[in-house]
Amino acid sequence: MSLHLAPKRRRLYLQGMKRGAPPSGTLLGIAEVHDLSFAYQAGPLLRLLGEEADLLPDLLHARPWLTEGESQDVLEALLEQEWSGFLARLGRVGPWVFAPTVADLQALSGAYTAVVEAASTSDLRGCEAPSLLGRLHASGKLSGQGEVTGAQETEAAFWALAEGRAARQRAEWAARRS
Repeated sequence: MSLHLAPKRRRLYLQGMKRGAPPSGTLLGIAEVHDLSFAYQAGPLLRLLGEEADLLPDLLHARPWLTEGESQDVLEALLEQEWSGFLARLGRVGPWVFAPTVADLQALSGAYTAVVEAASTSDLRGCEAPSLLGRLHASGKLSGQGEVTGAQETEAAFWALAEGRAARQRAEWAARRS
C-alpha cells in the first residue's frame, strides 16, 4: 500500500551576500524548492503553485524546444524529457528553475546571485518584467545608479546557463532511454 501526499510548500529565506549587499537577503538564495520525481506529482504541485505567474514563462525560457500549453502539460513534458529534479524559485522575485541535481541548483543560484549583484549597482528604471532585472526593479529593493549593460549581460548569461543545463539533462535522459 502506498500513501500519496500532496507536496507542501516550503520557503527558505537565505540571508547574506558579500560586497555591497542589497537591503533584503530574500532577493538571494533558494526561496522555495520542490523535489519532483514523478509525473503524478505535477497536478498537486501546480495546484499549490497556481498563482505563480512566472513559473511557466521561466521554465519555457530555459527550454525553447518545449511548446507553450497548459501548466500541467508543460511540466509533464519537462519530466518526460528531463526526468526528475528540483523545481525551485531563486530569490523572492527571481526565476523558477528546474534542475536535475543539487549541484545544478547551486550553480543556477550562484548565477542568479551574480544577476542580483550586478543589478544592485545598476539603474534599473528602464527594465520591465518579465526580465529578471525588471522583476528586481519592481521589488523596490535595489537602487543602483550605474550603467545597466553589465547587468543585462549577466542576466543573459544566467539564462544561457539554465538553457545549457536543461539541454544537457534532456540529452542525457534521452541517451539513457535509448
